[in-house]
Amino acid sequence: MCSIFDVDKQASMERFLDIYGVQYPERIIFGRRRRPTQQVSIVTGRYGEPQVENAIWHLYLEKGGEGWKPHKKYWSINSNWKKLDSRPEYRKSRCLIPATAWIESLRGRHPVEFSYGKPYFFCGLYKIWGSTLSCSIITLEAHPATKIYHEKSLPMIAPRDSDFVHRWLSSSIQTNQFAPFLQPQIEYDNCQLTARPVARATSTEYIGDSITIS
Repeated sequence: MCSIFDVDKQASMERFLDIYGVQYPERIIFGRRRRPTQQVSIVTGRYGEPQVENAIWHLYLEKGGEGWKPHKKYWSINSNWKKLDSRPEYRKSRCLIPATAWIESLRGRHPVEFSYGKPYFFCGLYKIWGSTLSCSIITLEAHPATKIYHEKSLPMIAPRDSDFVHRWLSSSIQTNQFAPFLQPQIEYDNCQLTARPVARATSTEYIGDSITIS
């Protein structure tokens, strides 16, 4: 499960978004240790060109007062890859979620910060609730090399490939084209994944050196 991630405020994020022609980069919500049910930034293609929009990190919402709030009965910050074929959002409303790191732990203990040292996109789904958007991060099976840090899953990360980004954000319902990408990967853009121990999952205090995952 991916339940905490970072979007560091740095010039490299703006350059990263520019590679894909993402519009409205000024809308990005920066911050470390973004948590479920908070507002996060996503990239959608629902207006033809990729653009930054903001969404509640919790796919299923319910009415709350004059607006929308996370649904109490359905914890939906992640979408498991095995259930994607049954989700209409996978066919109709895919998104990308900019990030620079994420936190995982082993059964709630020994949290580590995973990073590539550069920005990337989580692959996700989104829903529309009136004028409000919500989102979830797609999770894959754990990679053999990361099971010692989190035994259940690994978030789906988009390859640094403009063609993939275009197809993922398109309205195409032919999701079989994404089947080859539903396998856990630990390399990204020729960079190795690193893990660095932190004091607590929500903490930015490091308690050890980075370890290269291979």
